Amino acid sequence: MSFVEPFADELLSSWLARVRCDQRAPGEPLLRAYRNRAGHWRHPDVNPKKSMIAELATSAGISESQVAKLGLCYRYPRITPDFVAWHHVPSDDPNRDVAPALTLQLSWCSRCLAEDYAVGRPAYIRADWAMAAWGFCFRHHWPLVDRCVSCGSSHWAIKRSSQGPPRMCCIRCRRGLERAHPRALELEPAAQPIWIKIAAFEAALRGALRGKVPDQFRFNDTSAGQLLEESAKICLLFARAHGRWRLRDRLLSRFATPVLTLDNVGTNEPSCEMPLALASPSLRRCLIAICAAMLDADCDPTVRTRYEPVVDVWARMVDSIALQQFIQDRQACSPTVRRTVEAACHRNEKIERMSALRSASSAYKTLFRDAAAFSSRD
Repeated sequence: MSFVEPFADELLSSWLARVRCDQRAPGEPLLRAYRNRAGHWRHPDVNPKKSMIAELATSAGISESQVAKLGLCYRYPRITPDFVAWHHVPSDDPNRDVAPALTLQLSWCSRCLAEDYAVGRPAYIRADWAMAAWGFCFRHHWPLVDRCVSCGSSHWAIKRSSQGPPRMCCIRCRRGLERAHPRALELEPAAQPIWIKIAAFEAALRGALRGKVPDQFRFNDTSAGQLLEESAKICLLFARAHGRWRLRDRLLSRFATPVLTLDNVGTNEPSCEMPLALASPSLRRCLIAICAAMLDADCDPTVRTRYEPVVDVWARMVDSIALQQFIQDRQACSPTVRRTVEAACHRNEKIERMSALRSASSAYKTLFRDAAAFSSRD
Protein backbone atom coordinates (compact mmCIF):
# COMPACT_ATOMS: atom_id res chain seq x y z
CA MET A 1 0.00 0.00 0.00
CA SER A 2 1.30 3.43 -0.89
CA PHE A 3 2.01 5.79 1.95
CA VAL A 4 -0.17 8.44 0.30
CA GLU A 5 -3.25 6.27 -0.07
CA PRO A 6 -5.85 7.28 2.56
CA PHE A 7 -7.03 4.67 5.01
CA ALA A 8 -10.76 4.12 5.35
CA ASP A 9 -10.87 5.37 8.96
CA GLU A 10 -8.30 8.15 8.60
CA LEU A 11 -8.72 11.84 9.39
CA LEU A 12 -8.25 14.24 6.49
CA SER A 13 -5.41 16.20 8.09
CA SER A 14 -3.64 12.93 8.95
CA TRP A 15 -3.66 11.87 5.30
CA LEU A 16 -2.32 15.25 4.20
CA ALA A 17 0.42 15.03 6.83
CA ARG A 18 1.48 11.61 5.52
CA VAL A 19 1.47 12.94 1.96
CA ARG A 20 3.81 15.76 2.97
CA CYS A 21 5.96 13.32 4.92
CA ASP A 22 6.23 10.95 1.94
CA GLN A 23 7.12 13.81 -0.37
CA ARG A 24 9.67 15.14 2.12
CA ALA A 25 7.96 18.52 1.93
CA PRO A 26 9.08 21.04 4.57
CA GLY A 27 6.71 21.97 7.37
CA GLU A 28 3.34 20.53 8.19
CA PRO A 29 0.12 20.93 6.23
CA LEU A 30 -2.26 23.37 7.88
CA LEU A 31 -6.01 23.01 7.57
CA ARG A 32 -7.37 26.33 8.75
CA ALA A 33 -10.82 26.77 10.20
CA TYR A 34 -13.07 29.09 8.23
CA ARG A 35 -16.46 30.79 8.45
CA ASN A 36 -19.18 29.83 6.04
CA ARG A 37 -21.57 32.29 4.42
CA ALA A 38 -23.80 32.21 7.49
CA GLY A 39 -20.87 33.21 9.69
CA HIS A 40 -20.52 29.85 11.43
CA TRP A 41 -17.13 28.31 12.11
CA ARG A 42 -16.20 25.23 10.09
CA HIS A 43 -13.11 23.04 10.21
CA PRO A 44 -11.92 21.10 7.11
CA ASP A 45 -11.51 17.92 9.15
CA VAL A 46 -15.17 18.17 10.11
CA ASN A 47 -16.79 19.95 7.15
CA PRO A 48 -14.42 19.94 4.13
CA LYS A 49 -15.45 22.21 1.28
CA LYS A 50 -16.51 20.59 -1.99
CA SER A 51 -13.89 22.63 -3.83
CA MET A 52 -11.18 21.34 -1.49
CA ILE A 53 -12.37 17.76 -1.95
CA ALA A 54 -12.23 18.09 -5.73
CA GLU A 55 -8.78 19.72 -5.67
CA LEU A 56 -7.28 17.11 -3.36
CA ALA A 57 -8.81 14.24 -5.33
CA THR A 58 -7.39 15.59 -8.58
CA SER A 59 -3.89 16.19 -7.19
CA ALA A 60 -3.77 12.76 -5.49
CA GLY A 61 -5.33 10.83 -8.36
CA ILE A 62 -8.11 9.29 -6.27
CA SER A 63 -11.88 9.62 -6.34
CA GLU A 64 -13.66 12.49 -4.65
CA SER A 65 -15.67 10.05 -2.56
CA GLN A 66 -12.46 8.71 -1.00
CA VAL A 67 -11.47 12.20 0.08
CA ALA A 68 -14.98 13.16 1.21
CA LYS A 69 -15.21 10.14 3.51
CA LEU A 70 -12.22 11.45 5.47
CA GLY A 71 -14.38 14.31 6.79
CA LEU A 72 -16.20 13.72 10.07
CA CYS A 73 -19.52 15.04 8.74
CA TYR A 74 -19.56 12.31 6.08
CA ARG A 75 -18.68 9.63 8.61
CA TYR A 76 -21.16 10.88 11.23
CA PRO A 77 -24.08 12.69 9.56
CA ARG A 78 -25.63 13.75 12.89
CA ILE A 79 -22.43 15.29 14.22
CA THR A 80 -22.62 18.61 16.10
CA PRO A 81 -19.84 20.79 17.57
CA ASP A 82 -20.64 19.38 21.04
CA PHE A 83 -19.30 15.98 19.99
CA VAL A 84 -16.08 17.18 18.33
CA ALA A 85 -12.98 17.60 20.51
CA TRP A 86 -11.84 21.25 20.39
CA HIS A 87 -9.07 23.20 22.05
CA HIS A 88 -11.29 26.28 22.22
CA VAL A 89 -15.00 27.06 21.89
CA PRO A 90 -16.00 27.45 18.20
CA SER A 91 -18.01 30.58 18.90
CA ASP A 92 -20.03 32.22 16.10
CA ASP A 93 -19.78 35.59 17.86
CA PRO A 94 -17.90 37.93 15.47
CA ASN A 95 -16.53 39.83 18.48
CA ARG A 96 -14.53 36.77 19.48
CA ASP A 97 -12.32 36.77 16.38
CA VAL A 98 -9.36 37.62 18.62
CA ALA A 99 -9.67 34.19 20.24
CA PRO A 100 -7.05 31.52 19.42
CA ALA A 101 -7.40 29.68 16.14
CA LEU A 102 -10.00 26.93 16.12
CA THR A 103 -8.17 23.59 16.25
CA LEU A 104 -9.05 20.00 17.03
CA GLN A 105 -7.96 18.39 20.29
CA LEU A 106 -6.64 15.02 19.13
CA SER A 107 -6.02 11.96 21.27
CA TRP A 108 -4.83 8.50 20.28
CA CYS A 109 -4.89 4.81 21.12
CA SER A 110 -1.42 3.47 21.82
CA ARG A 111 -2.49 -0.05 20.85
CA CYS A 112 -3.65 1.07 17.41
CA LEU A 113 -0.27 2.77 16.89
CA ALA A 114 1.51 -0.34 18.16
CA GLU A 115 -0.37 -2.43 15.60
CA ASP A 116 0.65 0.00 12.85
CA TYR A 117 4.28 -0.34 13.86
CA ALA A 118 4.10 -4.14 14.22
CA VAL A 119 2.73 -4.75 10.71
CA GLY A 120 4.88 -2.11 9.01
CA ARG A 121 1.97 0.24 8.35
CA PRO A 122 2.48 4.01 8.48
CA ALA A 123 1.06 5.57 11.62
CA TYR A 124 -2.03 7.69 11.04
CA ILE A 125 -4.72 9.54 12.99
CA ARG A 126 -8.04 7.74 13.13
CA ALA A 127 -11.05 9.97 12.60
CA ASP A 128 -12.55 8.71 15.86
CA TRP A 129 -9.64 10.25 17.77
CA ALA A 130 -11.01 13.73 17.02
CA MET A 131 -14.40 12.96 18.56
CA ALA A 132 -15.62 14.01 22.01
CA ALA A 133 -18.32 11.34 22.27
CA TRP A 134 -15.97 8.68 23.64
CA GLY A 135 -12.81 8.20 25.64
CA PHE A 136 -11.97 4.63 24.68
CA CYS A 137 -10.78 2.97 21.49
CA PHE A 138 -13.75 1.01 20.15
CA ARG A 139 -11.49 -1.75 18.78
CA HIS A 140 -9.34 -2.39 21.84
CA HIS A 141 -11.52 -0.96 24.66
CA TRP A 142 -8.37 0.92 25.62
CA PRO A 143 -8.29 4.45 27.13
CA LEU A 144 -7.31 7.23 24.74
CA VAL A 145 -4.54 9.62 25.77
CA ASP A 146 -3.42 13.02 24.52
CA ARG A 147 0.06 13.21 26.02
CA CYS A 148 3.34 11.36 25.68
CA VAL A 149 3.61 8.77 28.45
CA SER A 150 7.37 9.34 28.63
CA CYS A 151 7.63 13.13 29.06
CA GLY A 152 4.03 14.37 29.31
CA SER A 153 4.22 16.59 26.23
CA SER A 154 1.11 17.10 24.10
CA HIS A 155 3.09 18.05 20.98
CA TRP A 156 3.66 15.36 18.39
CA ALA A 157 4.25 14.90 14.67
CA ILE A 158 4.29 12.16 12.07
CA LYS A 159 7.97 11.57 11.27
CA ARG A 160 9.78 9.43 8.74
CA SER A 161 11.72 6.47 10.12
CA SER A 162 15.00 5.13 8.77
CA GLN A 163 13.94 1.56 9.59
CA GLY A 164 10.31 1.50 8.57
CA PRO A 165 7.20 3.52 7.75
CA PRO A 166 6.41 6.92 9.33
CA ARG A 167 5.58 6.95 13.04
CA MET A 168 3.80 9.29 15.43
CA CYS A 169 6.52 10.70 17.66
CA CYS A 170 6.69 13.10 20.57
CA ILE A 171 8.39 16.33 19.52
CA ARG A 172 10.02 16.85 22.92
CA CYS A 173 11.54 13.42 23.65
CA ARG A 174 11.27 12.01 20.10
CA ARG A 175 9.91 8.69 21.30
CA GLY A 176 7.16 6.80 19.54
CA LEU A 177 3.64 7.28 20.89
CA GLU A 178 2.81 3.60 20.54
CA ARG A 179 4.09 3.03 24.07
CA ALA A 180 1.21 2.07 26.40
CA HIS A 181 0.37 4.07 29.49
CA PRO A 182 2.03 2.31 32.46
CA ARG A 183 -0.95 2.97 34.73
CA ALA A 184 -3.36 1.53 32.15
CA LEU A 185 -1.28 -1.64 31.95
CA GLU A 186 -1.29 -1.92 35.73
CA LEU A 187 -5.05 -1.38 36.04
CA GLU A 188 -6.13 -3.38 32.98
CA PRO A 189 -6.96 -6.74 34.68
CA ALA A 190 -9.37 -5.16 37.17
CA ALA A 191 -10.55 -2.24 35.03
CA GLN A 192 -11.30 -4.10 31.80
CA PRO A 193 -14.93 -4.97 32.72
CA ILE A 194 -15.67 -1.31 33.51
CA TRP A 195 -13.95 -0.13 30.32
CA ILE A 196 -16.01 -2.57 28.26
CA LYS A 197 -19.29 -1.35 29.80
CA ILE A 198 -18.53 2.30 29.15
CA ALA A 199 -17.26 1.49 25.65
CA ALA A 200 -20.61 -0.23 24.99
CA PHE A 201 -22.43 3.01 25.84
CA GLU A 202 -20.00 4.92 23.61
CA ALA A 203 -20.83 2.48 20.82
CA ALA A 204 -24.48 3.48 21.19
CA LEU A 205 -23.47 7.14 20.84
CA ARG A 206 -21.42 6.25 17.76
CA GLY A 207 -24.41 4.56 16.20
CA ALA A 208 -26.64 7.54 17.04
CA LEU A 209 -24.17 9.90 15.35
CA ARG A 210 -24.57 7.78 12.24
CA GLY A 211 -28.36 8.03 12.50
CA LYS A 212 -28.88 4.50 13.82
CA VAL A 213 -31.80 3.98 16.20
CA PRO A 214 -30.49 2.91 19.64
CA ASP A 215 -31.15 -0.57 20.98
CA GLN A 216 -34.66 -0.25 22.38
CA PHE A 217 -34.03 -2.94 25.00
CA ARG A 218 -31.36 -0.69 26.55
CA PHE A 219 -32.71 2.74 25.58
CA ASN A 220 -36.47 2.26 25.53
CA ASP A 221 -38.51 4.72 23.45
CA THR A 222 -35.38 6.75 22.61
CA SER A 223 -34.41 8.05 19.17
CA ALA A 224 -30.86 8.66 17.95
CA GLY A 225 -31.28 12.41 18.29
CA GLN A 226 -32.68 12.11 21.80
CA LEU A 227 -29.79 9.93 22.97
CA LEU A 228 -27.30 12.50 21.71
CA GLU A 229 -29.22 15.47 23.13
CA GLU A 230 -29.67 13.77 26.49
CA SER A 231 -25.97 13.00 26.81
CA ALA A 232 -24.93 16.54 25.86
CA LYS A 233 -27.52 18.13 28.17
CA ILE A 234 -26.65 15.94 31.15
CA CYS A 235 -23.02 17.01 30.87
CA LEU A 236 -23.91 20.67 30.35
CA LEU A 237 -26.26 20.88 33.36
CA PHE A 238 -23.67 19.00 35.43
CA ALA A 239 -20.96 21.51 34.50
CA ARG A 240 -23.19 24.48 35.28
CA ALA A 241 -24.21 23.27 38.75
CA HIS A 242 -22.12 25.92 40.51
CA GLY A 243 -24.74 26.60 43.17
CA ARG A 244 -24.29 23.11 44.61
CA TRP A 245 -20.66 22.53 43.77
CA ARG A 246 -20.16 20.24 46.77
CA LEU A 247 -22.71 17.79 45.39
CA ARG A 248 -21.16 18.07 41.95
CA ASP A 249 -17.66 17.40 43.26
CA ARG A 250 -18.95 14.49 45.34
CA LEU A 251 -20.58 12.92 42.29
CA LEU A 252 -17.52 13.49 40.12
CA SER A 253 -15.28 11.93 42.76
CA ARG A 254 -17.28 8.68 42.43
CA PHE A 255 -16.12 8.43 38.83
CA ALA A 256 -12.78 10.27 38.89
CA THR A 257 -10.90 7.18 40.01
CA PRO A 258 -7.64 5.85 38.53
CA VAL A 259 -9.69 3.36 36.47
CA LEU A 260 -10.97 6.27 34.34
CA THR A 261 -8.42 9.04 34.93
CA LEU A 262 -5.22 6.91 34.94
CA ASP A 263 -4.10 9.18 37.82
CA ASN A 264 -4.17 12.16 35.49
CA VAL A 265 -4.61 15.47 37.33
CA GLY A 266 -6.72 18.40 36.20
CA THR A 267 -10.05 16.57 35.83
CA ASN A 268 -12.08 18.60 38.32
CA GLU A 269 -13.60 21.49 36.37
CA PRO A 270 -15.62 20.83 33.20
CA SER A 271 -16.32 23.67 30.79
CA CYS A 272 -19.64 25.48 31.23
CA GLU A 273 -19.99 25.95 27.45
CA MET A 274 -18.99 22.62 25.89
CA PRO A 275 -18.08 20.16 28.66
CA LEU A 276 -17.45 17.12 26.46
CA ALA A 277 -15.83 18.96 23.56
CA LEU A 278 -13.30 20.84 25.71
CA ALA A 279 -12.58 18.08 28.24
CA SER A 280 -9.36 16.14 28.52
CA PRO A 281 -9.64 12.41 27.75
CA SER A 282 -9.65 11.65 31.49
CA LEU A 283 -12.46 14.08 32.32
CA ARG A 284 -14.37 13.02 29.19
CA ARG A 285 -14.39 9.41 30.37
CA CYS A 286 -15.80 10.52 33.72
CA LEU A 287 -18.55 12.62 32.10
CA ILE A 288 -19.51 9.81 29.72
CA ALA A 289 -19.59 7.37 32.63
CA ILE A 290 -22.05 9.67 34.42
CA CYS A 291 -24.24 9.75 31.30
CA ALA A 292 -24.03 5.98 31.00
CA ALA A 293 -25.00 5.53 34.65
CA MET A 294 -28.10 7.68 34.13
CA LEU A 295 -29.19 6.43 30.72
CA ASP A 296 -28.14 2.78 30.96
CA ALA A 297 -28.19 1.17 34.40
CA ASP A 298 -25.95 -1.69 33.24
CA CYS A 299 -23.14 0.78 32.60
CA ASP A 300 -22.95 2.26 36.12
CA PRO A 301 -19.42 1.40 37.32
CA THR A 302 -20.04 2.83 40.83
CA VAL A 303 -23.02 0.78 41.94
CA ARG A 304 -22.69 0.27 45.68
CA THR A 305 -25.28 -0.24 48.38
CA ARG A 306 -24.00 2.83 50.24
CA TYR A 307 -24.39 5.10 47.19
CA GLU A 308 -27.65 6.67 46.11
CA PRO A 309 -28.50 6.49 42.39
CA VAL A 310 -26.52 8.83 40.15
CA VAL A 311 -29.68 10.34 38.70
CA ASP A 312 -30.86 11.33 42.19
CA VAL A 313 -27.67 13.27 42.92
CA TRP A 314 -27.68 14.86 39.47
CA ALA A 315 -31.33 15.94 39.73
CA ARG A 316 -30.74 17.46 43.17
CA MET A 317 -27.72 19.53 42.20
CA VAL A 318 -28.71 20.99 38.81
CA ASP A 319 -30.74 24.16 38.39
CA SER A 320 -34.44 23.36 38.87
CA ILE A 321 -35.66 25.63 36.06
CA ALA A 322 -33.13 24.22 33.57
CA LEU A 323 -34.06 20.71 34.70
CA GLN A 324 -37.76 21.29 34.01
CA GLN A 325 -36.99 22.79 30.62
CA PHE A 326 -34.91 19.75 29.76
CA ILE A 327 -37.46 17.08 30.67
CA GLN A 328 -40.27 19.02 28.95
CA ASP A 329 -38.37 19.23 25.66
CA ARG A 330 -39.65 16.21 23.74
CA GLN A 331 -36.98 16.51 21.06
CA ALA A 332 -34.13 16.48 23.58
CA CYS A 333 -35.54 14.20 26.27
CA SER A 334 -37.09 10.77 25.73
CA PRO A 335 -40.15 9.65 27.72
CA THR A 336 -38.01 7.08 29.52
CA VAL A 337 -35.50 9.65 30.76
CA ARG A 338 -38.29 12.04 31.70
CA ARG A 339 -39.91 9.36 33.88
CA THR A 340 -36.54 8.48 35.41
CA VAL A 341 -35.74 12.08 36.30
CA GLU A 342 -39.23 12.76 37.63
CA ALA A 343 -38.96 9.68 39.86
CA ALA A 344 -35.58 10.94 41.11
CA CYS A 345 -37.08 14.36 41.87
CA HIS A 346 -39.91 12.67 43.77
CA ARG A 347 -37.42 10.68 45.85
CA ASN A 348 -35.40 13.81 46.56
CA GLU A 349 -38.52 15.69 47.67
CA LYS A 350 -39.44 12.84 49.99
CA ILE A 351 -35.96 12.86 51.52
CA GLU A 352 -36.14 16.65 51.99
CA ARG A 353 -39.53 16.39 53.70
CA MET A 354 -38.27 13.67 56.01
CA SER A 355 -35.20 15.77 56.82
CA ALA A 356 -37.38 18.79 57.55
CA LEU A 357 -39.62 16.72 59.83
CA ARG A 358 -36.60 15.37 61.72
CA SER A 359 -35.24 18.89 62.12
CA ALA A 360 -38.61 20.17 63.36
CA SER A 361 -38.94 17.24 65.76
CA SER A 362 -35.48 17.88 67.11
CA ALA A 363 -36.26 21.57 67.56
CA TYR A 364 -39.48 20.77 69.48
CA LYS A 365 -37.68 18.31 71.73
CA THR A 366 -35.05 20.92 72.51
CA LEU A 367 -37.73 23.52 73.21
CA PHE A 368 -39.67 21.25 75.58
CA ARG A 369 -36.49 20.16 77.33
CA ASP A 370 -35.45 23.75 77.91
CA ALA A 371 -38.95 24.63 79.12
CA ALA A 372 -38.95 21.71 81.55
CA ALA A 373 -35.55 22.68 82.89
CA PHE A 374 -36.74 26.31 83.37
CA SER A 375 -39.86 25.13 85.23
CA SER A 376 -37.84 22.91 87.56
CA ARG A 377 -35.68 25.88 88.56
CA ASP A 378 -38.81 27.83 89.49
